[in-house]
Amino acid sequence: MAMAEPRKLRGHKATATCCIASRDRPGLVVTSGEDGCVCWFDLRCKDVQFTIDVGTEPVSSLCFKTGNEDILYASHGNEIKSFDVHMLSAGSWKPLESYSYNKDEVNQVVCNGRSSFLASADDSGDVKIIDVGQKCLYKTLRAGHTSICSSVQFIPWRPWEVITGGLDAKLVLWDFSKGRSQKIIDFSSDNSGQCLNPAFVHSIAVPEMDMVDKLDKICAVARGDGIVDLINIESELSRKGASKGSSRNNVAKRVCLDYSVGGHKAAVSCVAFSQFQEKGRFLISGGNDKSVKIWDCVRCLDSDNNDNRDLLHLNIDLSKKVNWLCTNQSDSENLVVCDTTRVVKALWAYEWLLDPQVSYLLLLKTGEIFTLLCLLYISMSQDLFKCTNLSLTMKPPQSQPLFHLFLLLLLLLLIATVSSSSPLDPKQLKALKILTTTKDPCSNHSSTTITCDDASPFRRVTSLSFANCSSSLSLPSKTLKPLSTSLLSLSFLNCPSLSPPKHLPISLRSFSAVSSFHRHHGLSGVYLARLVNLTRLSIFSVPVSASGLYVVLGNMRNITSLTISSANLPGKIPKAFHSNLTYMDLSNNILTGPLRPSITLLTGIKSLNLSRNSLSGEIPNKIGDLTLLKNLSLASNRFSGPVPSSVPSLSQLTHLDLSGNRLNGVVPSFFSGMKSLRHLNLADNSFHGVLPFNETFIKNLEFFQVRGNSGLCYNNTVLSWKLNLGIAPCDKYGLPLSSPPQKQKQKEEEDDYDDNDGDGDGDKKEEKHGSTNKVVLGVAIALSSLVFFIVFLILLAKWSLLSK
Repeated sequence: MAMAEPRKLRGHKATATCCIASRDRPGLVVTSGEDGCVCWFDLRCKDVQFTIDVGTEPVSSLCFKTGNEDILYASHGNEIKSFDVHMLSAGSWKPLESYSYNKDEVNQVVCNGRSSFLASADDSGDVKIIDVGQKCLYKTLRAGHTSICSSVQFIPWRPWEVITGGLDAKLVLWDFSKGRSQKIIDFSSDNSGQCLNPAFVHSIAVPEMDMVDKLDKICAVARGDGIVDLINIESELSRKGASKGSSRNNVAKRVCLDYSVGGHKAAVSCVAFSQFQEKGRFLISGGNDKSVKIWDCVRCLDSDNNDNRDLLHLNIDLSKKVNWLCTNQSDSENLVVCDTTRVVKALWAYEWLLDPQVSYLLLLKTGEIFTLLCLLYISMSQDLFKCTNLSLTMKPPQSQPLFHLFLLLLLLLLIATVSSSSPLDPKQLKALKILTTTKDPCSNHSSTTITCDDASPFRRVTSLSFANCSSSLSLPSKTLKPLSTSLLSLSFLNCPSLSPPKHLPISLRSFSAVSSFHRHHGLSGVYLARLVNLTRLSIFSVPVSASGLYVVLGNMRNITSLTISSANLPGKIPKAFHSNLTYMDLSNNILTGPLRPSITLLTGIKSLNLSRNSLSGEIPNKIGDLTLLKNLSLASNRFSGPVPSSVPSLSQLTHLDLSGNRLNGVVPSFFSGMKSLRHLNLADNSFHGVLPFNETFIKNLEFFQVRGNSGLCYNNTVLSWKLNLGIAPCDKYGLPLSSPPQKQKQKEEEDDYDDNDGDGDGDKKEEKHGSTNKVVLGVAIALSSLVFFIVFLILLAKWSLLSK
């Protein structure tokens, strides 16, 4: 949704560094800059009111004196100066006081609630506590930070304590009356942020006392890795020892607002609690990703809220990185931003409510609309109701047919408006014009490649799916950027000529690419590694250029389903996997090396396919620890050794494929006891001995294969030759016969002929055999007749001799 052009506050000659807003005088804003000046603005007026020339060095920080906003403190270099507004109006530039207790450049100066102390954080890592009343240094807080101390805040409900943050990624809670730290929170070990940016603490915000009842005793932390943390101070202190309890037990100890909930994609430079509307309701953060985000604190701190999409109330895109920001109590222009330019911007954080594309009727509940109609009806009907003596009596209304007809039409219109679906977000609608010409891409009559939610007042795109893409399709960054706050799923099917988007939304939960991006040499591992919030990654027939799988999976801590198949992925099995994986398909790649034990630690995995690679070594015996495994395929690799004895522990296994390896030893008999098994492939290995299965087990399987094991044979007294196992029967020594007996072969051939009784070829074969039998019979009869004739002649000759 487009924001109107912000108001530009001009007065600085160099980059604006800081801004503060008056709590007592709405519309009064004071800014500082690298030009060493401080500018006073009244948002009710057009131009800068007056300018203070503090010094030659940049002014890094500003704060009002609590309870007396006529006094202003400004830090430049290692010095803090105070000015009186009344003296400035008289033309005097001389500071009231000057404090030079800091050894290095001051990064932030703040005043406590009683106006008795100043706290200043500097580049040396020290924090100076200055007693304003006595005009002296009260305490130096050191040894808490090992690097630059960038931010400091007093804790209103703990008057003798401050909280500091530094570029050593530490948050330190101090008791400055004793000059020592009470609690140190180290973010450097927190790997939930972006991997390339360290978790430096750039800014801290603490709610005022009148906000504590709403927000509880928390602080907001702006971190360099793009995260905004909401931390319950009392909960953190209670870990070390006894402390005052929190007033709300349902508040989480920490809330992490990162890119997964629409947060910043680069370092967060500043955070502040809102002064406008419902005070403290919102947390505003600005960052180096050129955006300002307004968070709903109440929802963030509500432990019963499970919809993370509601946490981000509004996102404002700017053209420059944000240095600082503040809010004021005015009804308009209540958000002031200092970016990397010399011009300060004033925006209206609630400006989106006045967008002309918003249907205000959609913002009303049905009950409110009904009430509005009733009031309209009452006001326009003359003498409809009459009240007397606290009792209500009805007077017959006058005949007003046109009015009633108008009211009926209005009612039908409102009902139709409320019942209809909300319009698509205007920014997203504009971005999708290059993809579809339909007015509402999310409607049931438009392309099915776009899916939207049912949010109100605007629907948002949650899923994009491209299939059979044309060669003219392109996805520029300006198209995906407006969708990044809501897009959860992106898929490409058969888009070989499409160029992959340069910048994918980090918020994606699902990414799929099948037979795509071939013309642009596929995808890189670093490209995929940026999608740290993925739960499902599916790459098939798309080249992936990476030195190994670990490059892709390094930061995908939420991944549950992983498919990278036919991608020419090299490398070895990683030494560690994220334990959320339930599905893994790395088939048809060029993975090498052993099957590392890291695979056996995936106790929640249900399907594992590593077939058609070049993996070697023995299958680890701990494979039996994967008790939820239903599908295991290690086919077409170079595995050797026996089948692990722990395989029977896979009680839910239905599909097992170990074919095309170098496995040896005897075929284990425990397979016959695996009742869930339906697919067993042991073909093309080096198994030997007698096959230990009976005919019942083999017939219960949907698929069974043991061909290609030259040393394996079957017991022909247990298994029939009709099973066609592809192996020889065993001799009396349990060794395979060199070739099956000739009679068995002849019988098998005859059985094959019998199976083709209804086939023409079978009939021809029967006729051929029939004619052959007739010839043999004829020859036998002829030979018999010849023998009989010879015998007859011999007998006849002997009889002739005897008669003589």
